[in-house]
Amino acid sequence: MSLFFVADKAVLDDSRLSSNDVRIYYKLVSYMNRHTGSCYPRHATISKGIGLSRSTIYRSILHLAKLGYVKITRKSSTNEYHLPKQVILEDTRKKLIVDNYVSNKSNYVSSMTDINKTKYNYYRGKNNNRYNYNRTYSDRGVANHSKRTIDHKGEKYKNDGEWGDYLEFRSESGKRIKVHKFKNLIEEINKPKKNSTAAIIIRQHAQKIN
Repeated sequence: MSLFFVADKAVLDDSRLSSNDVRIYYKLVSYMNRHTGSCYPRHATISKGIGLSRSTIYRSILHLAKLGYVKITRKSSTNEYHLPKQVILEDTRKKLIVDNYVSNKSNYVSSMTDINKTKYNYYRGKNNNRYNYNRTYSDRGVANHSKRTIDHKGEKYKNDGEWGDYLEFRSESGKRIKVHKFKNLIEEINKPKKNSTAAIIIRQHAQKIN
């Protein structure tokens, strides 16, 4: 059983459902396997969890099935409860996660990413003495932060380290850029500044003195 789950607001707003219907539906959701959309709790288990009688649970589940919230399949020793609306909600949530944190032009995170399976790693970049925080998604869709080379404005850049949410790259000519891991964003860093007139005069004066 899950310690937490995503709740469908439409269930709370459905006037056809009683308070017991809502409680029992969310209890089924808490048992649901997110990959199959099904669960197999006995009426006695549900009753023990939320304090309602088995007859109340039986009637509510039949009502939920009539409204399309639950599909019931009889198994040898128990029932299988499939929750199609919750499956749609879970899939929508995963898509929103990808859309919010990953550029549409990138392929950093698979659409199968499960936000409940997140690992935290540390990475030491080249010429960097500090360990930097690096978030990756594990198991079902791993964030790809391992790009070693990219093309930018006609030049090839090689990975030179990592800092926060950015990957740093350096070209053969010494130019450096940083690329955001989750957004379509590239910034030039240490861009040479144009010499001002005052700086030129000071440098020329110093050369005459020497």
